[in-house]
Amino acid sequence: MKKITTFLGCVGVVCLFWGCSSDSDLLSPGNTLADEPAISSEAETPTSSGSTSKNSSSSVKSDKKNPTSSSSAAVAKPDTVKQHRYIQDSLAIETPNYLEIPFFCWDNNSTECQKAKEAAATIQSSSSITIDIGMEGGGTQYDNSVPPVINGLQMTDMRDTQNYKLVEVSGKLWMAQDINIALPNSQCYDENDAKCATNGRLYTFTAAQSACPLGWRLPSREEAQTVLDNATYPWTYSGRCKDGECSFMGDMGFHWTSATPQEGDKKYGENQGESFTVIIVEKAPDYGDKDDTKLFFQVDSKTKRFSVRCIQE
Repeated sequence: MKKITTFLGCVGVVCLFWGCSSDSDLLSPGNTLADEPAISSEAETPTSSGSTSKNSSSSVKSDKKNPTSSSSAAVAKPDTVKQHRYIQDSLAIETPNYLEIPFFCWDNNSTECQKAKEAAATIQSSSSITIDIGMEGGGTQYDNSVPPVINGLQMTDMRDTQNYKLVEVSGKLWMAQDINIALPNSQCYDENDAKCATNGRLYTFTAAQSACPLGWRLPSREEAQTVLDNATYPWTYSGRCKDGECSFMGDMGFHWTSATPQEGDKKYGENQGESFTVIIVEKAPDYGDKDDTKLFFQVDSKTKRFSVRCIQE
């Protein structure tokens, strides 16, 4: 009995090694899946004489190692097919999920992928905004989150690196020049870029509220009154644009404020409603009658295009 048990054990070991050797042959360098014959699926169809004929639904590959067998179809054994599918599944390469940012991940539902998506959303919602230049065309990027650089009485607007002179009035820093940043609903006088360089741009009221850099804004009525009372404050008579036509360059200036219209403002009675607000009107010393009021508040249309002077908050 002991001899029989030993003999059966040896036979079992030999069978085990033989099975492992057969499986490893399938993965050997010269034995690729492309070399294996495809399975021929045949169906019997009736002929006109009542007999049946076999139609092959798939082509059969010839054995590359035995050219003489090309005329006959080889059918793979079922267990071989299962092994092929197992090997094919184990060798499959997963395609990564690429995102619209400089990294990717393999599993779209993984924690890493979710973090990547959140990062992409953060990048897309950055503080930089794209705005149109002039009235119709073009486009430029400005980072409205960066404050201007102040050096004595000079300010550098870091959105477009333009420089402006400053003046201090009643303890507040004011721009001493009209701002010239390209925004939608703004324009140069007569669409002449040279006029923008010397006199700044002209803005609708909506555009004017976005013209000042971070930490600066349109003046209130009280703040505007301080410069009206200051004979040394420099004005630029940059004119205005209305309905596509520009006028008063060199003779008059018009600047937006954040004030609310009130009785005593020029044109208060005739210009009322939400489409009107308060501006500062400046007349050049030699323009009009000698006794004319040269500086005053006026109620005017928000759709006209006037200049902007910013005050530091």
